[in-house]
Amino acid sequence: MIVIRSIIFNILFFSVGSVIMLLAIPILLFKKDRIFDFWKLFSKITAFISEKIGGIGYIIENEQNILSEPAIYAVRHESVWETLVLIYMFKEPIFVLKKELLKVPLFGILSKMAGSIEVDRDSGTKSLVDVAKRIEKTISDGHPVIIFPEGTRVPTGEHMEIKRGIAFFYSKSNCAVVPVVHNSGKFWPRRGFLKIPGNITVKFLDPIPPGLSRDEFMNRLNDVFYSEIECLKAST
Repeated sequence: MIVIRSIIFNILFFSVGSVIMLLAIPILLFKKDRIFDFWKLFSKITAFISEKIGGIGYIIENEQNILSEPAIYAVRHESVWETLVLIYMFKEPIFVLKKELLKVPLFGILSKMAGSIEVDRDSGTKSLVDVAKRIEKTISDGHPVIIFPEGTRVPTGEHMEIKRGIAFFYSKSNCAVVPVVHNSGKFWPRRGFLKIPGNITVKFLDPIPPGLSRDEFMNRLNDVFYSEIECLKAST
């Protein structure tokens, strides 16, 4: 049954997603201000297909930590799920993405139109400075920023040291950072064909306030990621 559901899910996800993106580009060329409406629609459709076909729902804990003021959300990265479904939980979010992802056909074009901030890992310090300036501007414009601080997808339950770039962004933006952990990889595995029915747990944790030193910030973020990932692992 899981195999059949997974086949149907994958066919629907990729075909519906491609059609929506193809239809979106000509529309958005004339109405660029509707880009966030498009991504929110795509996000809701992904959530619907995930639940109704793949059997993958989700439970949100501590929703009060989705702040009314702009903030940086440091999100655990395990699968495609959080890059799409989390979008509609925020008001006009801006993602920080690897430069390579913006080269993906259709997805890259629409991500650029939405103002996604690209990170060029080969450019070193200059790239960090440029990204920090764009994050600061994005926050001042009233948009939340979503960043995956581990820098790559990590198998569910495993740990990876958080990249120090987020500490630089935190210090320059002078805003709160909200850690977000989940176990999406258990149900929508990284590079996995099968989709496992169940409920993803998404935890919006207490915001880390601005003003800490970079080392203090990194210690708090690493500690909360480690402890909460362990809690999720123990609860399954």
